[in-house]
Amino acid sequence: MKAIILAAGRGQNLNPLTETRPKPMLSICGKPVLEYIINGLVETGNRDIIMVVGHHANSIKRYFERGERFGANIQYIEQSKQTGIGDAVLLTQEKFAPGERFFLVYSDILFQSNIFAKTLETFTLKLAPVASITLTPKIHPYYGNVSINEHIGITRIASHLSSDQAGSYVLAGVFIFDYTLFEHLKAANGNMETAFDKIVEEQGFFGSIFQDQWIDLGYPWNVLDANRFLMKSFTHAKIASSVKFQGSTTINGPVQIEDDVIISAGAILNGPCYIGRGTYIGNNVLVRENTAIGADCVIGFGVELHNCVLFDHVNIGRLSFVGDSVVGENVQIGSGMMTVNNLMTGETVKVMIDGKPVDSGLMKLGAFIGDNTKVGASNTLAPGTLIPSGRFVPNHVTL
Repeated sequence: MKAIILAAGRGQNLNPLTETRPKPMLSICGKPVLEYIINGLVETGNRDIIMVVGHHANSIKRYFERGERFGANIQYIEQSKQTGIGDAVLLTQEKFAPGERFFLVYSDILFQSNIFAKTLETFTLKLAPVASITLTPKIHPYYGNVSINEHIGITRIASHLSSDQAGSYVLAGVFIFDYTLFEHLKAANGNMETAFDKIVEEQGFFGSIFQDQWIDLGYPWNVLDANRFLMKSFTHAKIASSVKFQGSTTINGPVQIEDDVIISAGAILNGPCYIGRGTYIGNNVLVRENTAIGADCVIGFGVELHNCVLFDHVNIGRLSFVGDSVVGENVQIGSGMMTVNNLMTGETVKVMIDGKPVDSGLMKLGAFIGDNTKVGASNTLAPGTLIPSGRFVPNHVTL
């Protein structure tokens, strides 16, 4: 069975992290989100993948190429204007024959166990000619709120419902359809919700209830959620044989360290945490729980990192603190830079998203720094700070 992956979206609400990359190329524990999705499909035997790309499409193509390295066969279709999910699906129609069944997958989801295997199992049991859909008990307007009957048949899919109208589940971004989806979408002028209504009315639409944990990436702090989510699977330390320890190092818990990492004397690593290939950890660095450091980073003397995600090629100067934050690729941070991660007022942190304050719901939240940015020495970043890509923040000096 072929699979369509929708990977063209802009991910506006994830700025500054998606200014320079597509949303599914956000790195979590050393891999882009899209790689976890492709691995799950391949595990289920679905190697033929048609990927709809758009925003920064070349970064996806360069990384995955034709898919051989991942056991997949990937074809790309470009959506030049992101006019909607339905339009993206219609671009793939010529790749399918009438009657053919296929997976349809959103590209901003992470899952605890193989969601594709569960969806396929339900599809096989129901012998439904049209669809199997994976549900998760979480209200989320982006994915659509779902009501089901006693036979796990879907009776309604709608977004923006009030809590008293809402059902118990939402769409989790994984589907199995047949060719008639294209016909319904054409009749609905690409409107996915209208097409779903027609499928419910004319053919039947069943839910595959996915009970394991599932997460989607909607806002910058969801990268931290996803990182913690994946690190729950770290059960033991895993340290590559080429790692060099230059003196005494303290390792506590499930720490994963990739090839060619250098760790200087006095470093303390508290798992779960992840350190990418070729990274240098300086003297007396403290890497605390739920921290992921990308490849080829330099972490200077006495730096403390906690519950943060650093993309590749990040350089952090000595005696800095980065907590509850995400730092983009190729970022330089000067000595003594601090991310303040607590308002000290008992309030949750609000973040300016697309010009409007959005409540993160988190008591602790640091900064989000875009790619290719330089933050000078001794700067202090307030909770919820966003720094766009390519910015220069000068040193903060008193004389």
